Amino acid sequence: MIKKYTKQSLNWALIRVLTFSFLILLIEGCTPPSSHPSETKTISNPIAENQESGKIDRIPTETKVDDLDLSGIPTSEVGEKVEEWSKDKLEETRILLYNKTRVPITLKDIGIELDQQKTIGDIWRNLGAATPSVLKVDKVKAKQALQEKLKPLNRPAKDASYKIENDKFLVIPAKNGQTVDIDRMMDDIQQVPLSEVPSQIGIPVVEVPATVATEAVKGLAFDSIIGESTTYFAVKEKNRSTNLIAAAKALDRKVIRPGEIVSFNNTVGPREPGLGYKDAYVIINGRYVQGIGGGVCQVSSTLYNAVLLGNLKVVERMPHAVAVSYVPAGQDATVNYPNIDFKFQNDTAGLLYLRSEVKNGMLTLRILGKKSDKSVRIERHVEKLMNYKTVKRQDTKLAEGRVVQEQMGVKGLVVNTWKVVRDSTGKETRQFLSRDTYAPANRILRVGARGLS
Repeated sequence: MIKKYTKQSLNWALIRVLTFSFLILLIEGCTPPSSHPSETKTISNPIAENQESGKIDRIPTETKVDDLDLSGIPTSEVGEKVEEWSKDKLEETRILLYNKTRVPITLKDIGIELDQQKTIGDIWRNLGAATPSVLKVDKVKAKQALQEKLKPLNRPAKDASYKIENDKFLVIPAKNGQTVDIDRMMDDIQQVPLSEVPSQIGIPVVEVPATVATEAVKGLAFDSIIGESTTYFAVKEKNRSTNLIAAAKALDRKVIRPGEIVSFNNTVGPREPGLGYKDAYVIINGRYVQGIGGGVCQVSSTLYNAVLLGNLKVVERMPHAVAVSYVPAGQDATVNYPNIDFKFQNDTAGLLYLRSEVKNGMLTLRILGKKSDKSVRIERHVEKLMNYKTVKRQDTKLAEGRVVQEQMGVKGLVVNTWKVVRDSTGKETRQFLSRDTYAPANRILRVGARGLS
């Protein structure tokens, strides 16, 4: 009997089928993402993985690492085989070589090893072919191991310097040093396979330049006398001569660097009896009286004139209260430790060198420096003169009517001083130095008064 379906019953059946399909899709779509397995990456030994999966149990023929043939060996033995091979290679004695220096080492002792993981990985990726080994270096260990062994090859640089002999400036040239480039040597070794590391390894060295170059020292050289002054003194005045000689000696052979300021007081030091200084005449309040260190001012004044003629910068200078006889008025420089000083500066690019000479009642101070095309002269103009007074003092130790001059009279004056600098073309530059006032010093006479009431 054939069952007949009405149109209504067919529509109803179709609705039931569609509804069921929709429910299935809905259920699958609501499945949480965590229910799907996630992909993970792992790093492992490719030979071991393939052995476990049954893909390979022996290494194919023609498979090599450097000069080690791995053909036909079980995959499980590859790591051990490579390790034993590399151990022997790393413990072989090699020679580090530089000229005639030979230093025996092993690669193992200087921190070089086989990179097992990279080497095994490369073998598997190149089955049936030759694969170069890969080395790794512990540079800290290498430096510790090699620094002492290679110490004789390291040579420090020597800076250029100078010495002065017979008033001549002599240059001692710089010498570059050298040091072993351990990092470079390790990098070079690491770039080749283990079996290709040579039995003799060249030691690379790098040059270490000197900090002070020869040319820099040459630039400091002096070659001529740029300023010189001579003054005269009475040799019979023993104490004054002694003081003058002591101060001049303190200045002798002094080296003055570019930019340096020279203090006369700091260079000569205190004028004290314990340092060899004696009582001699000094000027105090317009009078010549005995005082420690008399005569030292002649040295500072002579130096001042040498500085002026050398066209150097004067930093500090003070004139005497009363004009002195050993230099023209306006060209003196008094000193009194530690309060009154004479200072000048080396404003040249080279060294200055002082020489002092005392003989036969002459004091000469020379300043050596780099020769210049300039010359210097000093000009003075007396603006005003002031007469001295004569003062008479009775002296009961002298016979009546006898007169003795105790102090010579010195006129006072006001003087202006210039420095005139002339260059190689004849052009002159006039520089005002000072306007100095000197008080007159009285003439003092001692008049005999013995027997007078």
